[in-house]
Amino acid sequence: MKRNPWVIVFGLFFVVYLTGCGKKGVEAPRVETVDGITYVHNPATPLHPGQTVVFEEELTFREKDETGEIRLFKPGSFCVDANENVYIADDSDMAIKIYDRQGQYLRSIGRQGNGPGEFESIGNMLFLPDGRLLVADYQQRRTSLFSPDGEFLSSFPWKKFYSLVLLADETSCTVTENVYADQERELWVKKIDLSGEELQAIGKFTPAQFKTVRQGEVMFGMSIPWTPASIFAGDRKRQWLYHCLNDKYIIEVYDGQGKLFRKMERPYEPVPVTAEDIQAVKSRYAERPGSVYAKLAEQMEFSKVKTVTDRLVVDSDGNLWVRLNEEKKEGEKTFTAYDIFSPDGFYEARVWLDILPVLFASGKMYRMAEDEETGLRLLKRYRIIWKEVP
Repeated sequence: MKRNPWVIVFGLFFVVYLTGCGKKGVEAPRVETVDGITYVHNPATPLHPGQTVVFEEELTFREKDETGEIRLFKPGSFCVDANENVYIADDSDMAIKIYDRQGQYLRSIGRQGNGPGEFESIGNMLFLPDGRLLVADYQQRRTSLFSPDGEFLSSFPWKKFYSLVLLADETSCTVTENVYADQERELWVKKIDLSGEELQAIGKFTPAQFKTVRQGEVMFGMSIPWTPASIFAGDRKRQWLYHCLNDKYIIEVYDGQGKLFRKMERPYEPVPVTAEDIQAVKSRYAERPGSVYAKLAEQMEFSKVKTVTDRLVVDSDGNLWVRLNEEKKEGEKTFTAYDIFSPDGFYEARVWLDILPVLFASGKMYRMAEDEETGLRLLKRYRIIWKEVP
């Protein structure tokens, strides 16, 4: 039987605390309810400060099948079904390549084109609770649905400019919508049905900020680092939506009906933006000093402090991982800080990682990485191992 590691860890800590063996007690979160919203006030120290996580590489989904035939050329977005089969979008031929949990190629669905079941630019892919696969196509601005067997079922065109599919159930999906009006940009989160009709506006949020310049008929833009923006993640098992306006450490949680029911926070000191940080941004364009983007980088005004986060992700146990804009170097490696919150909103642990967790499914972690043997970008699967910090 699968056991929640947090339950085990808490039990161990509680015994140590009661016997007086711990060096010091750990402050508990303070919880209150105001106007129907539960506020979880976490302390600065996590409940389990001695815990860390290690991702142990387990399997690489390779470009060739067992006969040596190349099946995967340019992997893009990916998702994992309930049987741990892996679906990888191939940006070269716009087909979705399916592998079993042992990494064996099974079949492909879709192809490049604009007909039924065809794609021009595969974006988000996620599974509905009944096993259907939902695929967003940003170029064609439409969403397609496939059966669990890979058969094309239906598609619907987008009536607005959508960018991300955050959640999906049997009859609807939750998406972000970008609105451009009078040179201003708005960001909405809305629920639409599986024919494209709007059902509900969950709220208006804060879009990322860009510095732009026009040259002739072309508008060039560059995102401005460390400026306030709304960051989202979906808990697909519970149909919860997480949101953080990242200039403050406050995380909002919306239920499946789009109602705000929880806010969680912890004390946090913003990290200063250093001259080295600014130079790192500008150096990305140093090879083309006369380019539009190099000029935009030189003209950019930078914040004095970094925003709290630019990424949220939910693991397969429902824990929320918050990637902080905090880094440290150890030898040749750069580590980034992650705060981990339980489904109840409690600040459980703080870990430092030198890799980027992208997708959690069935107790595993998946991410794209450069293969050491071939140098190709391939999907890798990792075991998740919790341990005590020595």
